[in-house]
Amino acid sequence: LPSDILLAYDNNIVRHWKKITEKRNLEGHVLYPKYFQYLSLLFTEIYLDRYFRDPDKLLNDLNSYVSAFNEGGTIQWQSDGLFSGDIPESSQIKPYTNDDLNKIAFWCATGSGKTLIMHVNILQYRHYLNLYGKVRDLNRVILLTPNEGLSLQHLEEFELSNIKAELFSKDGLGLFSGGAIEVIDIHKLRDESGDKTVAVDAFESNNLVLVDEGHRGTSGAEIGQWMQKRNQLCENGFSFEYSATFGQAMKASSNKNLEQEY
Repeated sequence: LPSDILLAYDNNIVRHWKKITEKRNLEGHVLYPKYFQYLSLLFTEIYLDRYFRDPDKLLNDLNSYVSAFNEGGTIQWQSDGLFSGDIPESSQIKPYTNDDLNKIAFWCATGSGKTLIMHVNILQYRHYLNLYGKVRDLNRVILLTPNEGLSLQHLEEFELSNIKAELFSKDGLGLFSGGAIEVIDIHKLRDESGDKTVAVDAFESNNLVLVDEGHRGTSGAEIGQWMQKRNQLCENGFSFEYSATFGQAMKASSNKNLEQEY
């Protein structure tokens, strides 16, 4: 990438990071991103810019890499960290489609600060929506959590990051939420609305969806069900997903389609 473009990406990251850490910086202590957080945010800048600017070119480039990966014959991990051997057909990656482009997953170790990555990702996504004149395409920003306790923790974190957020309320359904992040426990999403649940199709499909540890607390059979709900929420929008347990979830599900998606 040309250095002027990298510099523009860097300026965006610095601006967003300053916003979310302003309240977190105690006297005499300034919070800086770790190297892996910075690289994650730089990847997001590159991806979102390309996604909004020319998704067809992005798709073609990804599939060119997939083809090289599958045919390369030297891309299999060994215990010493080197690559060796042919890739068996069962482990090859299927070509991407347009429906795959609107999802990014971050596999983050526990305690690695994925909440800060998430908060900057929201600001990054809003920046590129505005840059490419697509602000009106976004309906809601929804954060899905594994349980109500984590929903409340996220509200505290959003407050520290100067980002407006609230627990989802059925009373406000159907109205634009005014830019606030709506936090909801994933178990409250159902095919039909009930006293304490809400139907997925009530949200429409052009949302920015953030998923925190969506696999936690789900059995192998349930993973496909909540994945379907997530996909429905962001069908015409975008999704960021964060987990420390993608590997375990894939082993538990034994679902080849899900394995391909990740």
